[in-house]
Amino acid sequence: YYDKVDLDITNKEWAKNLSFTECNLWFFPYCDNKHYIMICVNIKAERFEVLDSLRHKDFKEYYKPMAERVVKYAINYMNTQFADKTVKWERFTWFNLEKVTQPDEKSCGMYIIRWMRHWEGKYNSALTKDWKRIDLINEERECLMLDIILDEDNLERERIMKEATKYCNKKNKRKF
Repeated sequence: YYDKVDLDITNKEWAKNLSFTECNLWFFPYCDNKHYIMICVNIKAERFEVLDSLRHKDFKEYYKPMAERVVKYAINYMNTQFADKTVKWERFTWFNLEKVTQPDEKSCGMYIIRWMRHWEGKYNSALTKDWKRIDLINEERECLMLDIILDEDNLERERIMKEATKYCNKKNKRKF
């Protein structure tokens, strides 16, 4: 659904008969006190999956009530917006990813982006490959930033490029 997603799909003609069960995973990033976690509704596995890169809080006491609220909202939204309402939500179980711990206090957003790209309802090699190294996380952060800035659909691209050029020219003049 990534190609079809818009900020507001509720009034889109194509969305009126959309079956959300065609998509196996629905991602809901959630920010709690400046820390992002991912809540994934895994239709195929019939699970609500909580992905937390810090795991510094007890899941049952802290995250589950909050995750249940997000899931309840998501279910209500899906049931009211989409024609296919055949999912048996009562059969869904909870899953808490416990294999990932980020190496710093500020990379949770990068983990969320990586999970959205690579999560398949299970832990896989794309999520494990040297992802604890802060230099690789920073490299991914830089690539994402450049992808956004340099994208041809970025309406601010030319302005940002001009400002970057001016900044680099000033910085280089100071060195000599």
